[in-house]
Amino acid sequence: MNTTVILSILELLAGILINLFIGALARGLFKKDGTGPRIPLRVLGIYLIINSISYLFHI
Repeated sequence: MNTTVILSILELLAGILINLFIGALARGLFKKDGTGPRIPLRVLGIYLIINSISYLFHI
């Protein structure tokens, strides 16, 4: 495994963890919880997941 594959796996794990712990991250980063602060985190998490899956499976 080369470094780009390892980075893609880490990217996938980061995207999954962002989406799992989105409430705690929104409260920690933006000091409030609600729909507004969760939108950038949700977009970032989904982007990381799609980007890493497309690289790992060469879609």
